[in-house]
Amino acid sequence: MPVVRASSKYQVAIPKAIRDKLHIKPGQKLTISETDGVILLTPIPPDPVDFLCGIFKGELSMKEELANERQRDLERE
Repeated sequence: MPVVRASSKYQVAIPKAIRDKLHIKPGQKLTISETDGVILLTPIPPDPVDFLCGIFKGELSMKEELANERQRDLERE
C-alpha cells in the first residue's frame, strides 16, 4: 500500500500506479468525502453525461414499468 505525505499546504500526490489505473489526468476534478475516518477520492469523468450514457441499457424504461404495473392492477380488479 503506497504511503503519501501531506505537504505544508495539506496537498498529497496520488501515486502513479493509481493515476494510471484510474486514468486520472492533470486538472481532472475529483470528489472528496470522509466516512468513519476514511478519506475517499473519486475521479469525475471528463464528460459525465457520456460516461453515464447506456448504464441502464437492457432495463425497462420508466414508461414500460408503469405500463406493466397498470396492467397488473387491471388484472387484480
